[in-house]
Amino acid sequence: MVGDRILEDSQAEPYWSSFRLELKGWLKRNAPALEELYDGALQMLYSPRFPGKARFVAHAVREIANRLPETITGIKGQRFEWQNKLDGVLVSWERAGLSLDGSMLEPISGRDSAPSTDVLVPRKVVQDIVEVLSEYAAGRETNREKARRLFEGVDPKNQAARESFTPIVTQWLSVTDWFMKIVHVPVNTDAAVDASELQRQFELFEITLGALTREFFKTIGELDAILEKANA
Repeated sequence: MVGDRILEDSQAEPYWSSFRLELKGWLKRNAPALEELYDGALQMLYSPRFPGKARFVAHAVREIANRLPETITGIKGQRFEWQNKLDGVLVSWERAGLSLDGSMLEPISGRDSAPSTDVLVPRKVVQDIVEVLSEYAAGRETNREKARRLFEGVDPKNQAARESFTPIVTQWLSVTDWFMKIVHVPVNTDAAVDASELQRQFELFEITLGALTREFFKTIGELDAILEKANA
């Protein structure tokens, strides 16, 4: 069934190369929800008049990059419920009678002393802030750590050869960061994103993901080819 559908896609759309069909099939087997995003991103990318294309494709790439490590390894990253935590700190702050207009930060000086650079805050408020920061620090996983977990999760042998795939992890971070910037930085129209660069970056994203699924990085020659394309 899956093979028939992939074949139909390859016949219907010219952008379905053998490499993309292989990548699509891998995602279909290992992360069906992400395969749909990949499929949709390709349709948008090669649709000349798809409105909001750059931002939609960037969101798809971000979702694939964020969800794939959890999908492959089965290890869920600890979610930091920042809004609930900050609401708690805000309650403590207001109960202590502290203002939010910045007035409490003005230096207070006595008649015979220089202005103080310290601000008096109740211990309970400080404890609440420390607890939130501590929980955030404990659960925070850097993008690099997440990428390493992804590559090691696909093939356990990679755990013994971290240094050998460091370049591909670095490339993965670089290309996904390019798309993250489109997601987070306000972009009024697609005209603000160069269409050829959008396609180049997406193809680079595919190649880097292919290094994961097809184990390109097992040979130095293939890894060099990936990095050469990235720097072209």
